[in-house]
Amino acid sequence: MAAADLDLTIDHERNEFQVRFKGKIVLEHTPPRPCVELARCDPKFRMNPRYISYYKLKNKVSQRRPLRLVKKAGTEGSFTIEFEEILALHFNIVENRLELVPEIIGKLPETSFPYNHFIINLPADPTEAIYGCGEQFSFLNLRGRRVPLWTQEPGIVKNHSMFKYLADLAIGAGGEWWTTYFPQPTFISSRNYFVHVDSYAFAEFDFRGKDRHVLHVNEFPSKIIIDVQASAAGVLSSLTAYLGRQRPLPEWALDGAWLGIVGGLDPKDPNSIISKLDRARRGNTKVAAVWVEDWTGLRKFKAQTRLFWNWKYSPELYPDLPAYIKKLHAEGIRFLGYNNCFLMLDGDLFEYARDRGLLVKNKAGEAYNLRMYSFYAVLLDLTNPDTWTWFKGLIKENMIGIGLDGWMCDFAEYFPIDGVAHSKEDPYLHHNKYPVLWAQINAEAIEEMGRDRGDDAIVFFSRSGNVGTTRYSPLIWAGDQIMTFWLDMGLPAAICAVISMGFIGIGQTHADIGGEFRLPWTKRTKDLFMRATEFSAFTCIMRTHDAKGHSGWTQDSDEETLRHFAKFSRIHARLKDYLKDSIKEYSATGMPVVRHCFLHYEDDPILHARMPRSLQYQYLLGRDLLIAPVYIKESTTRELYLPRDDWIHLWSGTGYSGGWITVPAPHGEPPVFYRKQSLYKDLFQDLKNA
Repeated sequence: MAAADLDLTIDHERNEFQVRFKGKIVLEHTPPRPCVELARCDPKFRMNPRYISYYKLKNKVSQRRPLRLVKKAGTEGSFTIEFEEILALHFNIVENRLELVPEIIGKLPETSFPYNHFIINLPADPTEAIYGCGEQFSFLNLRGRRVPLWTQEPGIVKNHSMFKYLADLAIGAGGEWWTTYFPQPTFISSRNYFVHVDSYAFAEFDFRGKDRHVLHVNEFPSKIIIDVQASAAGVLSSLTAYLGRQRPLPEWALDGAWLGIVGGLDPKDPNSIISKLDRARRGNTKVAAVWVEDWTGLRKFKAQTRLFWNWKYSPELYPDLPAYIKKLHAEGIRFLGYNNCFLMLDGDLFEYARDRGLLVKNKAGEAYNLRMYSFYAVLLDLTNPDTWTWFKGLIKENMIGIGLDGWMCDFAEYFPIDGVAHSKEDPYLHHNKYPVLWAQINAEAIEEMGRDRGDDAIVFFSRSGNVGTTRYSPLIWAGDQIMTFWLDMGLPAAICAVISMGFIGIGQTHADIGGEFRLPWTKRTKDLFMRATEFSAFTCIMRTHDAKGHSGWTQDSDEETLRHFAKFSRIHARLKDYLKDSIKEYSATGMPVVRHCFLHYEDDPILHARMPRSLQYQYLLGRDLLIAPVYIKESTTRELYLPRDDWIHLWSGTGYSGGWITVPAPHGEPPVFYRKQSLYKDLFQDLKNA
């Protein structure tokens, strides 16, 4: 028997068993408490008729049938357990991880509705904390919660307040605490194991039981992966080796701020990108790139102004854009644009795609017109090989070919549950898979142009994803946050999102500075912009978002803000070597650049506490920096928790050895601490001089 086989054992007696992997009980079964169940499910998901990616989910699960054990076959290290001659669970060690493969081996019992829902009950520890399940905006530790997994717009208001109900009433855009762009059926336990379900079906992971985690999946998943390690770092290393890690960001991406500016190339217009870039540079801002989302032009609708989704540059707003990009390159500045998986109905690309069957269809066989509140658009059918050939050609010619160094790779949560794909696959299964394909088609275009590696690599950044996105998208951003300090959909939510992504294999993340979406009664304030700037400077990428020129406060709204923004752009640039090494660490081990403090301080139970909520708004940047952004409106102090270590407060030089502290936090001095024994302490001390 191989040494690895000894890691997987089963204690089996009659109709009971316990499976141990690497010394941990990972599955147990008794007749009163079965480990697997079949059920029938009738999902009734309602798409918002006014804005199609807002969903109301009803997933009625009925006729649950616990399965009793029949027999075990095989040897220690690789075996099969059969349940009632209906379902088999195959247990195998693959690359030193445990794989559970469910298989229907007999005829399913006759019912009026077929069994189509799989339930597995896993042992739980009452003291463990649970992290993951994709990008989380409201909570990090998911213990005690039931988490649905479905990609969609999160909702512009997620707290159950008057504003949420107004948002629902107006356009159906209220969300729940768990709604997210990026769900993923993966979780990590503070007891140093992970569980990953290989499926794109709708799922619900229930962590409310004291001694059972109950995982519901709306199909029989292809496999369930479990690994146990001696440390949290080991768990992340194993998980990310299985899922794949993002390709490293190139050095140019770390050279300063990415200015999200719009407005065209008229040098006489004070709101053009030329004028805004000049003001930023005169203010001593360190600019790595300009991100120009309106490079394709704009379209005005009854209640909205939107980017023109017809993927070629606008000769009206950006005459001779390739020449301007070359000029920026000569000045050491990169140019980024925007794309998404839609086409607008008044563009020539729509007609081409419609006539060749490259679009998602409705049940009548016509191009599916998707409602976007005040206009309609059509969605690329990414199951059609001809769509891939055509759209990759557009990216190569119209984007990479004119000099773009990257782009926002937007949307992908919109595949309709009554849509018809070229592949004819179940839309309920394809919905969660579509964001992965959207990242993949962009990644393949870049790779085929030889721009996926090295100092000249292109960087696109995605907001939606699922299992496999890490293999394609080099950078994730936290999506369209509201321009507020709201916990569930403002600056705090962006902080929570960036930390949470590290638990599912995403190591390179960031967020719009100050949010992107404004409500009728609020715009981005000076206080919010300054605090979001401070947070963003201590992430992988520091990027603004001008939101088509209607954002409220921006980096040059007054001289004080410009000085503040410029200072933190220089701080971010001075962190380049530290960030490069943190990215190398992620590439080698899977440890994210932005990471939860417990990943290095596993013996500290306070770090898992769900209260006070402030604990989930602090993090480590790399190994040696602890950041606690100010996330409360007009606050000038910050309470935070330091794990036991020797810490130096960046601005005052005061030393701390751990515990709860409250520090002054005026604008320009967010709570930042570095480890006294860090090899980078000279670099950190020099940040004050930026």
